[in-house]
Amino acid sequence: MPRRKKNNPKKKYWSVLLILLLLAAGYGGYFYYSRWLAPNISRAGKLYIPTGATYNQVLDSLKPFLKNRESFEWLARQKKYGARVKPGRYTLGLGESNSSVINRLRIGAQDEISIRIGNYASIFELAGKVGPFLETDSAGLVRAMTEAAFAKGYDTAALIFFYFPDTYHFHWNTSGQAFVDRMKQQFDQYWTEGRKQEAREHSMTPLEVTTLASIVQLESAKVDEQPRVAGLYLNRLKIGMKLDADPTVIFAMKKADGFQRKIHRVYYKNLAIESPYNTYKYKGLPPSPICMPNRSALEAVLHPAVHHFLYFVADPQRPGYHIYAATLKEQEKNAEQYREWLNRNNVQ
Repeated sequence: MPRRKKNNPKKKYWSVLLILLLLAAGYGGYFYYSRWLAPNISRAGKLYIPTGATYNQVLDSLKPFLKNRESFEWLARQKKYGARVKPGRYTLGLGESNSSVINRLRIGAQDEISIRIGNYASIFELAGKVGPFLETDSAGLVRAMTEAAFAKGYDTAALIFFYFPDTYHFHWNTSGQAFVDRMKQQFDQYWTEGRKQEAREHSMTPLEVTTLASIVQLESAKVDEQPRVAGLYLNRLKIGMKLDADPTVIFAMKKADGFQRKIHRVYYKNLAIESPYNTYKYKGLPPSPICMPNRSALEAVLHPAVHHFLYFVADPQRPGYHIYAATLKEQEKNAEQYREWLNRNNVQ
C-alpha cells in the first residue's frame, strides 16, 4: 500500500499568502488606475475658472464633465490641488483622466485664444469685438484704453491710433490693463525712430500717417494698390486740394447714427453732411483715423507710389481696384461710367 504524502503547512501558508498578495496587488492596481489613469471626463468642453475662484467653485464647474467626482476629489487631495487655484479657460477632452486634468489645472496650463482684430472704427467697436473672448467685459476694456497713461492728451476718437489689426494670442483671464499693454507693445515695435523719421519726411506725425492710412485702407484693401492710392491723396494734400474721400463721408454718417448704419453708396446729397470728418467740406486730414489700418496701408503712406494722378473712381471690372485720372475731365468720364454700372446693378 503506497504511503500518503503529508500535507506541508508551510507550503500551504505561502500559497495562501501569494494569492492574497496577488489580490491586494490587483486591487491596488485597479484602485490606482481608477483614480489616476481611467477616463473620467464624460464629454469634451471648456472649463472656465474665474479670477479669485475657490476650489469648491472649480469642483462645481467640473461636475457636468465628471463621471466620478469622488475619484477626482481623492486625486486632487493627493496632488494637493486646491491650495492655489489658477484662473483661465481650459479645454477638457473626452475620456481624459483625473491625473491629466489636475496636472494642467495645477500649473495653470490654460488655453491660448487666437483673436483676430480687424479694421474697427473706434475703441468701442474694438472692445465690443474682443470682450466676448476674455474674462473682462467690453466696458472694462474701454476703461483700460481710456485710462492708459499714453492715452492722455488724445481725444477718445483718436485712440484707435494705438491699436493694430492682426491676430493676437491671449489667455481668457487677460485683464483690460494687460490687453492694453500687449497692444501698446505692438505699437512701439512698429513706430521705430526710423519710421517716425519717414513720417517727418512727409511733414506728418505718426497720428497723421495713421489717419491717412485709414482712408487708404477703406478705399482699397488691395495691398498692391494701396501705395498708388496713398500717392494720390498725398498729391492732393501737397497742392491744398480737398481729399474728397468717400470713406470719410461714410464714417461721418455712421458716427452720427452711432455706427449702427450700413452704407453701400454715397450720394451727392450725403457730401454736405456737417462733420469735421467730411473731407468734401474741409481741407486736410480728418481729426483722427476713421478705422484701424493694416500695416500695409501705413507702409503705403510712408512709401507711396510716385505719379501725377489726382482723381480715381472704383473700377467695376476689377472689384477692389480703381481707375485713375490726372484731369477732372477724365475723372468725370470715368465717374459717369461707374454710376451707370451702379444703377444697372441696383446698388443702393
